[in-house]
Amino acid sequence: LATGARNRALPVPGGDHPDLLELRSLDHALAVRDRLGSAGSIAIVGGGYIGLEIAATARGRGLEVTVVEAMDRLMPRTASPALSAHVEKVHRGHGVGLRLGEGVARIATDGDGRIAGVETTAGDLIAAELVLVGIGILPNDELAAAAGLETDNGIVVDSCLRTADPSIFALGDCAAFPAPDFGGGALPGRIRLESVQNAVDQAKCVARNILAEPAPYHEVPWFWSDQFDMKIQIAGLTAGSDRQIARLDEEKGRLTVYCFRDGRLAGVETVSNPGDHMACRRLMAERLSPEPAEVEAAGFSLKTWLQAMRG
Repeated sequence: LATGARNRALPVPGGDHPDLLELRSLDHALAVRDRLGSAGSIAIVGGGYIGLEIAATARGRGLEVTVVEAMDRLMPRTASPALSAHVEKVHRGHGVGLRLGEGVARIATDGDGRIAGVETTAGDLIAAELVLVGIGILPNDELAAAAGLETDNGIVVDSCLRTADPSIFALGDCAAFPAPDFGGGALPGRIRLESVQNAVDQAKCVARNILAEPAPYHEVPWFWSDQFDMKIQIAGLTAGSDRQIARLDEEKGRLTVYCFRDGRLAGVETVSNPGDHMACRRLMAERLSPEPAEVEAAGFSLKTWLQAMRG
């Protein structure tokens, strides 16, 4: 079962307006591209990766852009506070309007029923010709449930991606699997990962488990996002980390955030620093971790540390 996921609907008056934009499929992407080419303003509901990538693209085309995010920072589910702050600064510097800590109360329309913007929970009307909603996804687990398989925020599978029925596997956005330990301590319970890398690697794992001896899924997850001139890359699972050490090079616009859980490296977030990203992926695959004190030391280099560990 690789049934994927669907976009979460906006549960407010007007949230089902047929002219609302979303981004999940190729058809969505083509519609967004075409609509951006003929509009002067857009309001984006949701300050996650989808919303911010569209915001950067729209500003690059000269549109007036406002992002409304219900939480008090950008990318609140997936990024450390240091990464959120850096991304916020870059977006504001490019003229993106950010309304943090505000939700959407309704989709505003004009007298002819056309979209006219959004009204926030603070009572403000943000006028916009276009409105795009990007507030997360829901796993498509209905087929599994109808087949009598266990579902819980996705199709429940074991570490080999097998459901309770030994002949049925699940993978990708729809699969809820035991969180593996990548060296920084396993997260409690099951997780779903919503990324191209995870779907592709889990497909390979399922194929191996069907054709050969069962083997658990243990690939190091990694994610990326392009926004303006930022190349954001994350390796590991930084959500739930209890300590972050940030290194910012203002002049070059580079940022590296080392995220620790229980004293071990759980993941690394980087902006325009591919060397640190690749080094993190390698050391996490080998279940290696520097000490927080080592990372805090002046001149610390993840690549140099990894080379030294390998002798």
